[in-house]
Amino acid sequence: MSDTDSGSVDEAPVLDAYDLASGYAGSPVWSQVDVTLYAGEVAFLVGPNGAGKTTLLKCLAGWMNPTAGEVRICGERMDGASGALRTAISFVPDVPAFYDDLTAGEHIEFVLRARRLRGERHAEAEDLLRRFGIWEARDAFPQSFSRGMRQKLALIIALINHPRLLLLDEPTGPLDPASRELLGALIRSAVDAGTAVLMSCHHDLPGVTPDVVFKLDQGSVCEVKGYGLGA
Repeated sequence: MSDTDSGSVDEAPVLDAYDLASGYAGSPVWSQVDVTLYAGEVAFLVGPNGAGKTTLLKCLAGWMNPTAGEVRICGERMDGASGALRTAISFVPDVPAFYDDLTAGEHIEFVLRARRLRGERHAEAEDLLRRFGIWEARDAFPQSFSRGMRQKLALIIALINHPRLLLLDEPTGPLDPASRELLGALIRSAVDAGTAVLMSCHHDLPGVTPDVVFKLDQGSVCEVKGYGLGA
């Protein structure tokens, strides 16, 4: 664990993961991975297909357990038992999953109720549904949506949580250009409010420049000096 230029020595990182390792059937995918992010920082996670970016994001989100190492969220060890830690994180996987028997609007209501978020969050959700162009589909089931529409719904659900840590796995792939512009603006707003963001990506996100780029390749992570997804 180490301090960064954007965090003071008295401020716990929003995300502090160190000495992480993961593997399948006895074969390591990556090891000795360290990732630290402070409030209001944006990081891109890059690397070739198959490098393990999705696995790393799932470990950071608490969806998978690393085979070694530790993940701390806001100074507290991630062990899967803390409801507060789970609500501090929003993770949008590359292929979001939804319940078969809930409409888009019911998914949003379910999340708001489960996390005891009411009042102005309903208005915020409606605004995002309209801005992403899926308001008219709020009473439809997500399985009838296009891939882009499902991605928009997953992003809305993640953003209305106002997470301390936002993890995104290839969020721009199925989005149209206007929605990419909107997502960039929404991430900037979240960052200004103190959210730390880590996203895997192969393409730039309009209006978003990372504070750090982590490159996952050949089983380890390094910080890329100088921004550029092709680095």
